[in-house]
Amino acid sequence: MPAMKPLAALLASGLSLLTLAACTAPGAEIEPLTAEPAPAAALLWQAETAAGAIRAASCPPGDSAPQAFQTLPLTAAPLTPKQADVLSGRLPAGARLAGAWELGADDPNFGGLSGLAVEDEASLLAVTDAGGWVRIALTGGAPASASIAYMRGAGGKFLHGKLENDAEGLAYRDGVAYVSFERDFRIEAFAIGTCGAAAKAVEIAALPAAFEGKPLDANEGPEALTLTPEGHLRFGFEGASTSVSPVGRVLADGSAAWSGARAANPAGFALVGMDSVRLSGGTDLDITLFRAFDPLRGARSVLRWGPGEAGQLALSRPALTDNFEGLAAQTLDSGDLRLWIVSDDNFSNLQRTLLYAFDVTPAPGAE
Repeated sequence: MPAMKPLAALLASGLSLLTLAACTAPGAEIEPLTAEPAPAAALLWQAETAAGAIRAASCPPGDSAPQAFQTLPLTAAPLTPKQADVLSGRLPAGARLAGAWELGADDPNFGGLSGLAVEDEASLLAVTDAGGWVRIALTGGAPASASIAYMRGAGGKFLHGKLENDAEGLAYRDGVAYVSFERDFRIEAFAIGTCGAAAKAVEIAALPAAFEGKPLDANEGPEALTLTPEGHLRFGFEGASTSVSPVGRVLADGSAAWSGARAANPAGFALVGMDSVRLSGGTDLDITLFRAFDPLRGARSVLRWGPGEAGQLALSRPALTDNFEGLAAQTLDSGDLRLWIVSDDNFSNLQRTLLYAFDVTPAPGAE
């Protein structure tokens, strides 16, 4: 992939960066995700400020005619009543199952869904860890059809090879998709709302390659990505060699740094997804998704939207589960949240692509 100058560096105006808090010392208590400190907000990358330049670079006038996604022959089989009952039985009070489906398509390129975002009220957008886009159209809150496209680099060529196309995290706002990549740790933006599948990658930031002085493995990278209500990009790495999941943020000059926060991983679990929403009362809430796997217990997940057992869902056998990696949250008119999770089948016939939706009532004062 040709070298790309981070877009945010073009937008910065000579800001002098403050030194961010150091990472939590080894052995210290792991703190949950928190809102960005107000004094640092002016030094953080901001989506609203960057959006115009992203669209111009991703869809240059006269050079990127809009291209539609290709139709996928999607199948969406609801869980059986028994499977749905077992799944619902795991939910705490204040949460309910809004829908659960096993997705499939007669197309070898369908699968590997590793990042998820709410595109609008009628569609979800996913990325695959082979550099693909998958749009899932919703009818009555259920998956009805799908389409697919493939990511392009800054020069317009398709991303090629695992080093370039291992897309993992996804955030979306105002027609711009932000994607975090493993292997080559970075965040790129694609103005798919402007020119669809023709959108070219615009580099937002290269991400740290080491944590607490130790290099990170290529497969320990930024699985989680969120755009906060204020428009700041936060990323979370799956797990460092210290068995913690460090969290960082993109700065106004186009660099990225650890914020000092770590995800509150359950023991033995790694961070794979996060999203941020503003509740009806004006407070901001972080939602996180964690996963674990071992041969005896198989794939396990923890979806957390609040404190304690009342604010989380633990998925394991005999509930129908798989390698859940993608997470997206949306606010409902009722004030509740709809939380979507999707599993990455690794393009394997031995795994499933599951799409689950849960409606949850945030605890009073949740943040």
